[in-house]
Amino acid sequence: MITMTVYPFVYTVILSLSRWNLTFARPRTFVGLANYQAIFGSADFWASAGRTFWYVGGCVSVEFLLGILIAFLLDTHFIGRNLVRTLILLPMVMAPVVAGLIWRFIFNDESGLANKVAGLFWAVSGRAWLVDPRLAFLAIIVADVWQWTPFIVLITLAGLQAVPRELIEAARVDGATWFQIQRFVALPTIRSVLAIGLLIRLIDSFRNVDQIFVMTYGGPGVATSVLGFYTYIKGFKFFDIGYTAALGIVMLFIISLLAQLVISMLVRTRENRR
Repeated sequence: MITMTVYPFVYTVILSLSRWNLTFARPRTFVGLANYQAIFGSADFWASAGRTFWYVGGCVSVEFLLGILIAFLLDTHFIGRNLVRTLILLPMVMAPVVAGLIWRFIFNDESGLANKVAGLFWAVSGRAWLVDPRLAFLAIIVADVWQWTPFIVLITLAGLQAVPRELIEAARVDGATWFQIQRFVALPTIRSVLAIGLLIRLIDSFRNVDQIFVMTYGGPGVATSVLGFYTYIKGFKFFDIGYTAALGIVMLFIISLLAQLVISMLVRTRENRR
């Protein structure tokens, strides 16, 4: 346990307090909080943090809206329900790099499916999705939503199986519609499950690198360079190990704050039920 968790964390903290760049043949030197001062004084960091906020917010909110809606629909009885459930979960089992490659081809400006579909509804053709900064940012959100909405569907479906059928039948007897049953019976019951899903997706989307690396490499310019990718560039392109370790600690602190907010919300929900 100590070897797998404590030692790497302590070593990362030590690196974050040091100046160590592998591109120069210089020994590691202790610089205290200089790396953190450089981070918080960097316009690139704050711009990247802002993009991360919009990226995480866009991905997670759309995934939850679509995921919950699809799960409610799949919880009804219809022919081929099991097959549809299986097909919907397929994107989630793909490696993020593979999903990124698929969407890179879809958003290709010459032969991509996105332009062909857009051409059916709007008079546009040859739109450079991954070259235009705004469209590129939208594209990486779409790719993430496509791959991870099934995760929200999965946990929502699992939660719905635990909803007491007596409550649903009682609501039907009282004349509640399908929408009212989902809104006032099912959703409050599975709120804890959704909170856990929210926590997992916040963490995952916050540190996403794979899809962005494959689709846009942070471009055009730095339009899709979120904190995870910004950290990757500092560490594996510029080999600034001390600065990168400090970025990792800052990201860990931000994620911990988000996790604490979600956990506090979950605890308050349980206390209100009592």
